[in-house]
Amino acid sequence: MITQKNIGWAEILPSHIPGVQVLDRLLATGWPGQNCAGPIATPEPGLMTEAALFLPHLIGADARSVACRAFLAVELAEDGAGVVARLAFLRSAIRDVALFGDLILSDPESFMGKAETFTLFDYSLARDTTAQALAATRPWVDYVSTLTRAEAPALVPLIDIPQAALVLEPGGNSGAFARALIPVLHPARHVVFDLPAVCALGQQRGAMPGLSFAPGDMRRDDWRGVAGGAPDAVLFKSVLHDWPLQDAADLLARARAALAPGGRIVIAERARFAGMTSGTAMDYANLVFAPFYRDAQTYIDMLATTGPGLGVTITQTQIDCGWFVLTAQAAP
Repeated sequence: MITQKNIGWAEILPSHIPGVQVLDRLLATGWPGQNCAGPIATPEPGLMTEAALFLPHLIGADARSVACRAFLAVELAEDGAGVVARLAFLRSAIRDVALFGDLILSDPESFMGKAETFTLFDYSLARDTTAQALAATRPWVDYVSTLTRAEAPALVPLIDIPQAALVLEPGGNSGAFARALIPVLHPARHVVFDLPAVCALGQQRGAMPGLSFAPGDMRRDDWRGVAGGAPDAVLFKSVLHDWPLQDAADLLARARAALAPGGRIVIAERARFAGMTSGTAMDYANLVFAPFYRDAQTYIDMLATTGPGLGVTITQTQIDCGWFVLTAQAAP
């Protein structure tokens, strides 16, 4: 039986460019509204004609279409800014692939210099909490948070952290992953360690028992001081691919040095890009980052340089593409 619980973004997003454009315009009108099983109406009848061509899976009267609309209604109600950010990023990624896609793998630096996609992620603007800094940082925080909202149900069950642990999450963004993890794994404290504007935006999303934010610079600050003790787990979720190889290795070395005896470093990342495999427009979002996704062995090799005594396990899963969760546990 098809219900809203069986539906996710994989069932919503079309695989082609016109569908993304029409969906973005549809959602901007307030569609689908709350009565997802009732008559479909929009202030722009011509737009529904386009939807019939490019989004037939969303506008039908069948149970699957109704469930898709119900899913979208919930997402818009609970994460409206994230939905807007997701569609805006997809449109940018599609544009960049169309214009400069032949550079993505052959000359990544030239692609980054030309692409609109990467102008979103200006981390230098997140170093304070002025109104200007928050406004500049919010779009990419919303985008990363909405991705995490969709990814967490598949990833949290793969995270091996003992109950009552002290968890430090460098690059934890708005705390979206922490908010999904805490009710399941029950850490004593989960500290999100990120840039000041990012932490401020995360705090605006509301308090949660066990969750705290520590603004700072993960390249320079004392991680035990930030965590308030030696962390039992250091968690990197979709963070390390952002950094060049040596910088990522340095972050893992900092994590190892900060760990409590028997502590764990947990890395959750997209695997190396394997092509347009999802059948949805998320393939474009992943393609623009294709040069930066690495296989698990790359991180295993980095961890090996931090010293002996780490036991490594890897679990793989499929979300919008291949993912892995790597856990490296230190000796007691």
